[in-house]
Amino acid sequence: MKPRLKPRELVLYEYLKRRRSLSKEEIKKYRRLDRGYQGEVLFDQYLERLSSNFLLLKDLWLSHHNRAFQLDHILLFHNTLYIFEIKNYPGEFYFQNEQLYLDSGEEIDNPLIQLRRSKSLLRQLLQQLEWDIPVVAAVVFINPECSLFQTPRNSNIILPTQINRYLRQFENEVPLNPAMHHVMNHLESVQLEHSPYEQLPTYHYNDLKKGIPCTSCDFFITIVEGKKCRCQNCGQSEFVQTAIIRNVEEFMFLFPDERVTSEQIYAWCRLPISLERIRYHLKKHLKSKGIKKGTYYIQ
Repeated sequence: MKPRLKPRELVLYEYLKRRRSLSKEEIKKYRRLDRGYQGEVLFDQYLERLSSNFLLLKDLWLSHHNRAFQLDHILLFHNTLYIFEIKNYPGEFYFQNEQLYLDSGEEIDNPLIQLRRSKSLLRQLLQQLEWDIPVVAAVVFINPECSLFQTPRNSNIILPTQINRYLRQFENEVPLNPAMHHVMNHLESVQLEHSPYEQLPTYHYNDLKKGIPCTSCDFFITIVEGKKCRCQNCGQSEFVQTAIIRNVEEFMFLFPDERVTSEQIYAWCRLPISLERIRYHLKKHLKSKGIKKGTYYIQ
């Protein structure tokens, strides 16, 4: 099973929170993205325990007639598509008049509405391709500390205590319809590269703290001992070349339009080593373009 990739927005917030202060709204969004990702990873772990013959697609953004929709999990089993919307909500909630509320009475988005829309658009997409495939949809409340009251009957909601029982149906040894491989390949080929609803925070190079964050505690590394660097806060050590290339990848992610030069990475890493040593590691691990002072590096 392929590992789940972190959403681009979440990766960006993880990088930024180590290099500048996040606003209250940014912290709120970061925590929501992280909680959602952790919930999806937890459901992945449930699916990894299954031994049956199925195919799985994760975190797919699709579009039909210019209407984009996201599918957290698509499980292709026998001759049916199962789609799961994962909600990692802690706390107490209740349904009333087809709306979902916090225990405090504050209304929040009803995931059943989102699920119905996604299921309908997926069905339409399959019909357009002349694939008559049943689609079953469910919202999974994955957090064990979630309590949901007044749940509508037959609402396709799976509560934390019901997950194992629900997934047992996929333990049946039934053959996978060969057409499912074509369906999976097609959905992967037409998926959107990014969410069209992404709202990335703004940031500038001069506003970000320079250096290499420790992989263990996020403290910025300042000690170099031979081929290794060490965090003075927690003692975690790492090869210098690994730390530099990790920081280069972060720079490329944050500033995709900037050229990666030795001077730029020397300033970005802020390690007590020479510019020549930075240049050596860039030449060793990346492809160089240009000549002499115009040299820059790409992956």
